[in-house]
Amino acid sequence: MNKKRIISMISAAALVVPVLAACGGGSKTASISQTEDGTYVYDEQIELKIPVYDRGTQGQAAVDNNYWTNYIQTEFGDKHNIKVTFVPITRTDDVNVFSRLLAAGEEPDILFTYDYPVAMEFYGEGAFQPIDEEMFKQYAPTYYEYTKENQKYGVVDGEQIFFTAKRPDFDSFVTLIRTDWLEKCGLEMPKSTEEYYNALKAFKENGLGGPETIPATATLSNAYYSNYEFRDFPMDEKEKALYSDISVCALTYEPTKEALKQQNKYYNEGLISPNFYLDKDGSQALADFTSGKAGTYGCYLPNELLFQTLKENCPDAKIDVVSVYDDPIPGRKYWNFGMLSGISVRCDHPEAVMMYLEWMVQEENLFVLQNGIEGKTYEMVDGLPMAISSYTGEERLMNGTNKDLWCLVTERVDYGSEENNKTIEKKTYVPEGYEYLIDTIYSNAEKNKDVLYEDTLFTVPINSLSEYKADLLTRWQTYQTDLVTCKPEEFDAKYEKYCQEYLAAGYQEILDEKEAAFDAGNYMKFDE
Repeated sequence: MNKKRIISMISAAALVVPVLAACGGGSKTASISQTEDGTYVYDEQIELKIPVYDRGTQGQAAVDNNYWTNYIQTEFGDKHNIKVTFVPITRTDDVNVFSRLLAAGEEPDILFTYDYPVAMEFYGEGAFQPIDEEMFKQYAPTYYEYTKENQKYGVVDGEQIFFTAKRPDFDSFVTLIRTDWLEKCGLEMPKSTEEYYNALKAFKENGLGGPETIPATATLSNAYYSNYEFRDFPMDEKEKALYSDISVCALTYEPTKEALKQQNKYYNEGLISPNFYLDKDGSQALADFTSGKAGTYGCYLPNELLFQTLKENCPDAKIDVVSVYDDPIPGRKYWNFGMLSGISVRCDHPEAVMMYLEWMVQEENLFVLQNGIEGKTYEMVDGLPMAISSYTGEERLMNGTNKDLWCLVTERVDYGSEENNKTIEKKTYVPEGYEYLIDTIYSNAEKNKDVLYEDTLFTVPINSLSEYKADLLTRWQTYQTDLVTCKPEEFDAKYEKYCQEYLAAGYQEILDEKEAAFDAGNYMKFDE
C-alpha cells in the first residue's frame, strides 16, 4: 500500500475521536469535543505549527513573536486548547527553507507557496496528505464555501491536495521612473520600447544621477526572467507549456535570447546597473534609486523604506509608475488563486488546520487582522477603516497590513468595490502625496488586461524539474551574467555554447517531460 493511500486512510480516521498526538509532534493523546456554542476543544493541548514569511523588514518585531501572533494565540489557540507556533520562512529563500525543514522532519503543519510548480515539487516528494472533503466541510464550513470556486486548482491525481486563498484582481508590482528627470530632458512618459530606451540614454547623457548615473536599475535574475516583450500574442498553448515557467529559466527559448541581447545592448551602453550580477536580493537597486543615483526601479507596494529613504535623500524627486505603452507588452497573468497551501503528511491533526482557517475567514476576525485596532492603527472615515500610518505602538500591523498572517484566506484586502479598495490602498500602499500611483496601477491594469498569459498548470509532477532546477538556476545566473556583460560581437557564440550546456545539464529532460505531459492532456484547461 503506497504512502499516499495510507495517509488518505489516516485522514478519514481523524474524524473519529479520540485523536492522537499533536500536529507538530508529541506523544500525548487528545480527544476533541464540541461545546454548546459549537466550538471544538481538545481535552489536552496540541501544537499547531503555522508558517509565516520573514521579509527581513527593518524595525519590525519578530514575525513569530509579536502582538498579532499573540493575539491569534489568545483569540484562536486558547479557545481550542491549541498552542499556535509560528515558523519563520525567509521570503527570499522560501523554497529552500521548506525543503530543509521537510528533510529534517521539522516542517510546519501547513506548507504554502505562491508558485504552483513549487507546490507540485513538494507533492512529488510526498510532502502532503490528501484533504478529506467531508472533514473540511465539518471543521471549516465557511472557508470551504468561501474558496469553493477555486478548489479545482487543488486537485492532483484525482485527490484534493491543496486549499487555495482567493485572489482579488490586483497586482501591486510597479516600475517607477523619475518623472523630474524626464522633465529635465524635455521628455514625456515613454509609450514604447524605443521611447523608453531614448529616455534612459538622455538620463545618462545628462548625468542626472551624478557621475555614476544608473538610468535603469537591474538585478541578477532568478529562474523567472521576463521575456514577454518578445513573445507572440496570442501564444501557442504548447509553446507556453514548454517555456513559460517561473521555476526554471527558458534559456533556449528565442524570446529569452532576444531579451538577453537587449539587456546586453543596454549594459554596454551604460544604461543599467553595472554590477547587477552582485545584486541577488535587489537591495543595491533599492539603494541606488533612493540615493538619487538611478532613474527607474521595480518593486512591490507597499514599500515604506523606498518612499521614506527617497524623500530623505531626494526631497524634490518626482516619481510615477511607467505607463502601459501604446502597443501593450504581453505579460504574466496571475492564476485565479492566491496562496496555495497543503497539509503536511506528518500532521496528525488536519482538523486543527481547518479550524484555524475557519476562525480566520470569519469576517470579524479577518477585519481585525487586516486593520488592527480602531483609534490606534485605523480610524473609520466614511464607513471605511483608514490606516493611521503614524502609529508606532506594539499593535502596529506587520508588513503594512499583516498580510503574511491572513494570506491563507485571501491575497488582498477587499472592501467590496474597486472604488473602496482604491480609497484604502491610497492610505495603506503609498504614503501621503503619492496616492496618484494607485490610479496609475489601475489604469495600467485595465489597458493591459487582454494581453496577459497564465502559465500552464500541469496536473502531474514534472519530476525532472525538481531534479535539475537548482543546478540549472546556478548555471542560468552564470550564463546570464556573461551574456549581458560580454561584448556584443561575442554574444551569439556564447549564447549557442551555453544553450548546449544547459540542455545537456537537464533542461532537455525537462522539456521532454513537459511535452509528454502536455500531449497526454495532463494540464489544466482554464476555459473549462
